[in-house]
Amino acid sequence: MNNTSNNKLLKQNTIYTIVNPVSSNGKTEHRWPDHKEKIIDAGIDLEIKMTHYPGHAIKLTQDALKMGYKTIMAVGGDGTVNEVLNGFYENGKMINQNAVLLIFSQGTGSDYIRSINLTKNINDIIDTYKRYKIEKVDIGKITYLDFDNIKRSRYFINTADVGIGGETVEFVNQSSKIMGGLLTYLYGVIRTLIKYDNKKMKLKIDDKVIKDDILNSVMVSLGKYFGGGMIIAPEAKVDDGIFDITVLGNLSKIETVLNLYRAYKGTHIYYKKIDYLKGKKVSIESNERVLIDIDGECAGILPAEFEIYKQVFPILV
Repeated sequence: MNNTSNNKLLKQNTIYTIVNPVSSNGKTEHRWPDHKEKIIDAGIDLEIKMTHYPGHAIKLTQDALKMGYKTIMAVGGDGTVNEVLNGFYENGKMINQNAVLLIFSQGTGSDYIRSINLTKNINDIIDTYKRYKIEKVDIGKITYLDFDNIKRSRYFINTADVGIGGETVEFVNQSSKIMGGLLTYLYGVIRTLIKYDNKKMKLKIDDKVIKDDILNSVMVSLGKYFGGGMIIAPEAKVDDGIFDITVLGNLSKIETVLNLYRAYKGTHIYYKKIDYLKGKKVSIESNERVLIDIDGECAGILPAEFEIYKQVFPILV
Protein backbone atom coordinates (compact mmCIF):
# COMPACT_ATOMS: atom_id res chain seq x y z
CA MET A 1 0.00 0.00 0.00
CA ASN A 2 1.49 3.37 -1.02
CA ASN A 3 1.75 6.45 1.19
CA THR A 4 -1.29 8.10 -0.42
CA SER A 5 -3.46 5.09 0.40
CA ASN A 6 -2.05 4.94 3.93
CA ASN A 7 -2.82 8.61 4.52
CA LYS A 8 -6.35 8.21 3.18
CA LEU A 9 -7.01 5.19 5.41
CA LEU A 10 -5.55 7.00 8.44
CA LYS A 11 -7.83 9.99 7.92
CA GLN A 12 -10.89 7.77 7.53
CA ASN A 13 -10.12 6.04 10.82
CA THR A 14 -9.16 9.14 12.79
CA ILE A 15 -11.60 11.48 14.51
CA TYR A 16 -10.85 15.04 13.45
CA THR A 17 -11.56 16.78 16.75
CA ILE A 18 -12.42 20.46 17.00
CA VAL A 19 -12.24 21.75 20.58
CA ASN A 20 -13.55 25.12 21.71
CA PRO A 21 -11.46 25.70 24.85
CA VAL A 22 -13.53 28.65 26.09
CA SER A 23 -16.85 26.78 26.08
CA SER A 24 -18.53 26.12 29.41
CA ASN A 25 -16.97 29.30 30.80
CA GLY A 26 -13.46 27.99 30.01
CA LYS A 27 -13.92 24.63 31.74
CA THR A 28 -13.54 22.71 28.48
CA GLU A 29 -9.87 23.66 28.22
CA HIS A 30 -9.19 22.11 31.64
CA ARG A 31 -11.35 19.03 31.13
CA TRP A 32 -10.13 18.16 27.64
CA PRO A 33 -6.75 16.52 28.54
CA ASP A 34 -8.51 13.88 30.66
CA HIS A 35 -11.12 13.29 27.97
CA LYS A 36 -8.41 12.98 25.33
CA GLU A 37 -6.52 10.42 27.39
CA LYS A 38 -9.63 8.25 27.81
CA ILE A 39 -10.40 8.35 24.10
CA ILE A 40 -6.84 7.38 23.15
CA ASP A 41 -6.82 4.63 25.80
CA ALA A 42 -9.92 3.25 24.08
CA GLY A 43 -7.82 2.75 20.93
CA ILE A 44 -9.22 5.69 18.99
CA ASP A 45 -6.97 7.99 16.96
CA LEU A 46 -7.48 11.74 17.15
CA GLU A 47 -6.36 14.74 15.14
CA ILE A 48 -6.99 17.67 17.49
CA LYS A 49 -7.46 21.32 16.62
CA MET A 50 -8.33 24.13 19.04
CA THR A 51 -10.50 27.05 17.95
CA HIS A 52 -9.05 30.52 18.44
CA TYR A 53 -11.73 32.93 17.21
CA PRO A 54 -15.43 33.04 16.24
CA GLY A 55 -15.99 31.16 13.00
CA HIS A 56 -12.72 29.23 13.28
CA ALA A 57 -14.54 25.88 13.61
CA ILE A 58 -16.20 26.47 10.22
CA LYS A 59 -12.84 26.76 8.47
CA LEU A 60 -11.29 23.86 10.41
CA THR A 61 -14.20 21.61 9.43
CA GLN A 62 -14.04 22.60 5.77
CA ASP A 63 -10.28 21.98 5.70
CA ALA A 64 -10.65 18.58 7.41
CA LEU A 65 -13.32 17.37 5.01
CA LYS A 66 -11.28 18.46 2.00
CA MET A 67 -8.31 16.53 3.41
CA GLY A 68 -10.40 13.36 3.55
CA TYR A 69 -11.38 13.06 7.20
CA LYS A 70 -14.67 11.20 7.59
CA THR A 71 -15.59 11.77 11.25
CA ILE A 72 -15.65 15.28 12.73
CA MET A 73 -16.15 15.66 16.48
CA ALA A 74 -17.34 18.99 17.88
CA VAL A 75 -16.17 19.51 21.48
CA GLY A 76 -17.90 22.59 22.84
CA GLY A 77 -21.28 24.20 23.20
CA ASP A 78 -24.23 24.56 20.85
CA GLY A 79 -22.45 27.44 19.10
CA THR A 80 -19.46 25.21 18.33
CA VAL A 81 -21.78 22.53 16.95
CA ASN A 82 -23.41 25.18 14.77
CA GLU A 83 -20.06 26.27 13.36
CA VAL A 84 -19.02 22.69 12.62
CA LEU A 85 -22.39 22.08 10.94
CA ASN A 86 -21.81 25.09 8.70
CA GLY A 87 -18.31 23.84 7.95
CA PHE A 88 -19.77 20.71 6.35
CA TYR A 89 -21.07 22.97 3.58
CA GLU A 90 -19.48 25.16 0.95
CA ASN A 91 -21.49 27.16 -1.57
CA GLY A 92 -24.65 25.41 -0.45
CA LYS A 93 -23.38 21.86 -0.97
CA MET A 94 -21.94 19.26 1.39
CA ILE A 95 -18.18 18.94 0.96
CA ASN A 96 -18.20 15.19 1.66
CA GLN A 97 -21.48 13.26 1.49
CA ASN A 98 -19.91 10.38 3.47
CA ALA A 99 -18.70 12.45 6.43
CA VAL A 100 -20.47 12.45 9.78
CA LEU A 101 -20.64 14.60 12.92
CA LEU A 102 -20.04 13.35 16.46
CA ILE A 103 -21.19 15.79 19.15
CA PHE A 104 -19.30 15.85 22.43
CA SER A 105 -21.27 18.60 24.12
CA GLN A 106 -19.38 20.67 26.69
CA GLY A 107 -21.33 23.89 26.60
CA THR A 108 -23.42 25.81 29.09
CA GLY A 109 -26.75 24.98 27.45
CA SER A 110 -26.14 21.66 25.66
CA ASP A 111 -29.73 21.71 24.45
CA TYR A 112 -29.53 19.80 21.18
CA ILE A 113 -28.09 16.59 22.62
CA ARG A 114 -31.19 16.24 24.82
CA SER A 115 -33.30 15.82 21.68
CA ILE A 116 -31.08 13.06 20.25
CA ASN A 117 -30.51 11.23 23.55
CA LEU A 118 -26.78 11.86 23.77
CA THR A 119 -25.02 12.71 27.03
CA LYS A 120 -21.90 14.62 28.08
CA ASN A 121 -20.32 11.45 29.49
CA ILE A 122 -17.00 10.60 27.87
CA ASN A 123 -17.66 6.85 28.04
CA ASP A 124 -20.95 7.34 26.21
CA ILE A 125 -19.14 9.34 23.52
CA ILE A 126 -16.61 6.55 23.07
CA ASP A 127 -19.42 3.99 22.81
CA THR A 128 -21.27 6.18 20.32
CA TYR A 129 -18.21 6.34 18.09
CA LYS A 130 -17.52 2.61 18.29
CA ARG A 131 -21.17 1.80 17.53
CA TYR A 132 -21.03 4.20 14.55
CA LYS A 133 -24.79 4.38 14.10
CA ILE A 134 -25.61 7.18 11.68
CA GLU A 135 -28.90 9.05 11.64
CA LYS A 136 -29.79 11.81 9.24
CA VAL A 137 -31.49 14.76 10.93
CA ASP A 138 -33.18 17.91 9.71
CA ILE A 139 -31.39 21.22 9.53
CA GLY A 140 -32.70 24.71 8.95
CA LYS A 141 -31.32 27.51 6.85
CA ILE A 142 -31.83 31.10 7.90
CA THR A 143 -31.21 34.13 5.69
CA TYR A 144 -30.91 37.39 7.64
CA LEU A 145 -28.99 40.65 7.98
CA ASP A 146 -25.74 40.73 9.95
CA PHE A 147 -24.85 43.72 12.12
CA ASP A 148 -23.35 45.49 9.09
CA ASN A 149 -26.68 45.10 7.25
CA ILE A 150 -25.17 42.54 4.90
CA LYS A 151 -27.41 39.65 3.85
CA ARG A 152 -26.14 36.32 5.19
CA SER A 153 -27.26 32.69 5.19
CA ARG A 154 -26.47 30.15 7.88
CA TYR A 155 -27.56 26.64 8.75
CA PHE A 156 -28.87 25.72 12.19
CA ILE A 157 -29.57 22.40 13.87
CA ASN A 158 -31.60 23.24 16.98
CA THR A 159 -33.37 26.61 17.31
CA ALA A 160 -33.23 30.04 15.77
CA ASP A 161 -35.31 32.72 17.44
CA VAL A 162 -36.01 36.42 17.27
CA GLY A 163 -36.96 38.88 19.98
CA ILE A 164 -36.10 38.64 23.64
CA GLY A 165 -34.12 35.43 23.04
CA GLY A 166 -31.68 37.22 20.73
CA GLU A 167 -31.11 39.99 23.28
CA THR A 168 -30.78 37.46 26.11
CA VAL A 169 -28.16 35.46 24.23
CA GLU A 170 -26.21 38.64 23.46
CA PHE A 171 -26.15 39.41 27.20
CA VAL A 172 -25.38 35.81 28.28
CA ASN A 173 -22.50 35.41 25.83
CA GLN A 174 -20.90 38.58 27.17
CA SER A 175 -21.25 37.39 30.78
CA SER A 176 -19.72 34.74 32.98
CA LYS A 177 -21.51 31.39 32.70
CA ILE A 178 -20.22 30.10 36.00
CA MET A 179 -23.77 29.39 37.24
CA GLY A 180 -24.38 26.78 34.54
CA GLY A 181 -26.88 26.66 31.72
CA LEU A 182 -30.26 26.95 33.42
CA LEU A 183 -29.42 29.65 35.98
CA THR A 184 -27.27 31.61 33.53
CA TYR A 185 -30.07 31.76 30.98
CA LEU A 186 -32.74 32.58 33.58
CA TYR A 187 -30.60 35.40 34.96
CA GLY A 188 -30.00 36.62 31.42
CA VAL A 189 -33.71 36.64 30.58
CA ILE A 190 -34.63 38.54 33.73
CA ARG A 191 -31.85 41.09 33.20
CA THR A 192 -32.90 41.54 29.57
CA LEU A 193 -36.59 41.69 30.43
CA ILE A 194 -36.11 44.76 32.62
CA LYS A 195 -35.34 46.93 29.59
CA TYR A 196 -36.90 44.87 26.78
CA ASP A 197 -39.94 46.15 24.89
CA ASN A 198 -41.99 43.81 22.70
CA LYS A 199 -41.64 44.46 18.98
CA LYS A 200 -44.04 44.87 16.07
CA MET A 201 -43.38 41.88 13.78
CA LYS A 202 -44.96 40.35 10.70
CA LEU A 203 -44.83 36.56 10.72
CA LYS A 204 -45.54 34.39 7.69
CA ILE A 205 -45.68 30.60 7.77
CA ASP A 206 -45.77 28.77 4.43
CA ASP A 207 -46.46 32.08 2.69
CA LYS A 208 -49.51 32.87 4.84
CA VAL A 209 -49.55 35.89 7.19
CA ILE A 210 -50.09 34.47 10.68
CA LYS A 211 -49.27 37.51 12.82
CA ASP A 212 -48.84 41.20 12.12
CA ASP A 213 -48.76 42.47 15.65
CA ILE A 214 -46.68 43.27 18.70
CA LEU A 215 -44.84 40.11 19.75
CA ASN A 216 -42.36 39.16 22.42
CA SER A 217 -40.54 36.44 20.46
CA VAL A 218 -40.73 33.80 17.76
CA MET A 219 -38.80 30.52 18.15
CA VAL A 220 -38.25 28.32 15.08
CA SER A 221 -37.24 24.89 16.34
CA LEU A 222 -35.95 21.55 15.12
CA GLY A 223 -35.19 20.15 18.58
CA LYS A 224 -37.32 20.25 21.70
CA TYR A 225 -34.97 22.12 24.03
CA PHE A 226 -33.70 25.68 24.29
CA GLY A 227 -32.15 28.06 26.81
CA GLY A 228 -30.49 25.49 29.06
CA GLY A 229 -33.31 22.96 29.27
CA MET A 230 -36.58 24.71 28.43
CA ILE A 231 -38.90 22.36 26.56
CA ILE A 232 -39.67 25.15 24.14
CA ALA A 233 -41.03 22.88 21.39
CA PRO A 234 -42.46 19.82 23.17
CA GLU A 235 -43.72 18.15 19.98
CA ALA A 236 -40.57 18.69 17.92
CA LYS A 237 -38.85 15.79 16.18
CA VAL A 238 -35.38 16.22 14.70
CA ASP A 239 -36.21 14.29 11.51
CA ASP A 240 -39.84 15.04 10.59
CA GLY A 241 -39.14 17.82 8.07
CA ILE A 242 -41.30 20.35 9.92
CA PHE A 243 -40.42 23.40 12.03
CA ASP A 244 -42.14 23.74 15.40
CA ILE A 245 -42.81 27.45 15.80
CA THR A 246 -43.47 28.99 19.20
CA VAL A 247 -44.93 32.49 19.06
CA LEU A 248 -44.90 34.54 22.25
CA GLY A 249 -47.46 37.30 21.85
CA ASN A 250 -47.59 40.67 23.56
CA LEU A 251 -46.72 39.27 26.98
CA SER A 252 -46.28 41.59 29.92
CA LYS A 253 -43.08 41.29 31.91
CA ILE A 254 -44.89 39.32 34.63
CA GLU A 255 -46.45 36.99 32.03
CA THR A 256 -43.02 36.41 30.51
CA VAL A 257 -41.54 35.37 33.87
CA LEU A 258 -44.50 33.08 34.63
CA ASN A 259 -44.16 31.38 31.26
CA LEU A 260 -40.42 30.89 31.76
CA TYR A 261 -41.38 28.53 34.58
CA ARG A 262 -43.96 26.81 32.39
CA ALA A 263 -41.42 26.42 29.57
CA TYR A 264 -39.26 24.10 31.66
CA LYS A 265 -42.27 21.77 31.78
CA GLY A 266 -43.38 22.40 28.21
CA THR A 267 -46.78 23.68 29.34
CA HIS A 268 -46.26 27.26 28.14
CA ILE A 269 -47.78 26.34 24.76
CA TYR A 270 -51.25 26.26 26.37
CA TYR A 271 -51.09 29.87 27.53
CA LYS A 272 -53.63 32.17 25.85
CA LYS A 273 -51.04 34.56 24.41
CA ILE A 274 -48.74 31.84 23.07
CA ASP A 275 -49.27 30.07 19.75
CA TYR A 276 -47.64 26.74 18.90
CA LEU A 277 -47.55 26.26 15.14
CA LYS A 278 -45.87 24.13 12.49
CA GLY A 279 -44.58 24.80 9.01
CA LYS A 280 -41.81 24.31 6.48
CA LYS A 281 -41.12 27.92 5.56
CA VAL A 282 -41.07 30.94 7.86
CA SER A 283 -40.43 34.63 7.31
CA ILE A 284 -40.32 37.40 9.91
CA GLU A 285 -39.88 41.11 9.33
CA SER A 286 -40.04 44.26 11.41
CA ASN A 287 -39.42 47.98 11.10
CA GLU A 288 -37.75 47.81 14.52
CA ARG A 289 -34.31 46.47 15.41
CA VAL A 290 -34.97 42.83 16.39
CA LEU A 291 -32.05 40.55 17.25
CA ILE A 292 -31.68 36.98 16.02
CA ASP A 293 -30.26 34.04 18.00
CA ILE A 294 -28.99 31.08 15.97
CA ASP A 295 -28.18 27.97 18.03
CA GLY A 296 -27.21 30.09 21.02
CA GLU A 297 -25.27 32.81 19.21
CA CYS A 298 -26.51 36.34 18.54
CA ALA A 299 -25.97 36.62 14.78
CA GLY A 300 -27.85 39.57 13.36
CA ILE A 301 -31.20 41.28 12.87
CA LEU A 302 -34.49 40.96 10.99
CA PRO A 303 -35.74 40.49 8.34
CA ALA A 304 -35.19 36.73 8.26
CA GLU A 305 -36.36 33.77 6.22
CA PHE A 306 -36.22 30.15 7.38
CA GLU A 307 -36.39 26.96 5.33
CA ILE A 308 -36.08 23.35 6.40
CA TYR A 309 -34.13 20.46 4.87
CA LYS A 310 -35.45 17.05 5.84
CA GLN A 311 -33.09 14.27 6.97
CA VAL A 312 -30.02 15.63 5.19
CA PHE A 313 -27.39 15.91 7.93
CA PRO A 314 -25.57 12.82 9.27
CA ILE A 315 -24.79 12.52 12.99
CA LEU A 316 -23.66 9.65 15.20
CA VAL A 317 -26.19 8.62 17.82
